[in-house]
Amino acid sequence: MIQRVQNLYLFLALVALIIVTIGTDVFVTTIVKKESFELTTHANVYGVQRDISVSSDLEQKDAEFIKRSIEKVEVPSEDLNQIPTLYFPFYSIGILLSMLAAMTILSYKKLKRQIKLGRVLFVFNFLSFGTILVLYYLLKQETSELGEAYIVSNQLGFGFYCIVIATAFSFLANIGIRRDIKLIQSIDRIR
Repeated sequence: MIQRVQNLYLFLALVALIIVTIGTDVFVTTIVKKESFELTTHANVYGVQRDISVSSDLEQKDAEFIKRSIEKVEVPSEDLNQIPTLYFPFYSIGILLSMLAAMTILSYKKLKRQIKLGRVLFVFNFLSFGTILVLYYLLKQETSELGEAYIVSNQLGFGFYCIVIATAFSFLANIGIRRDIKLIQSIDRIR
């Protein structure tokens, strides 16, 4: 089973998907106003959480911005971490993708089934990759309109690169499976 290169690719894709599923940040946005506040947005499989650190009294404009960002009625006076602003069980998608990768690895004896599962795995990995890119650029566009008073930093996290790795390795695994199918078909023709 493991001597076939596509199973190694699928195993590496599975490891990358497990790393994403344990809560690695996919992208992080930090908004800072010097000597006033720092707002950090983490997006991972548990949803979008915001951390806020207030260092002094806030102006009315900054207080309104923080209220809108953290979706609270009043601005907190102390530091708050992991305020959930968007909760969607993305981890269930990560678990399903990991289970699909494991099923693809375990169906090594049935190549037709393995190629079907591998294609489905690649398509779902590619869709998750595209969705993350769209969400990242929407958030980046939203934060670029803040003005020069704020220092904005948008970064792709390690979880994004794990999804890229999982997509690439699932594609390479499909190529390897197709090669095996062609090899078996050519051997059958010789018989």
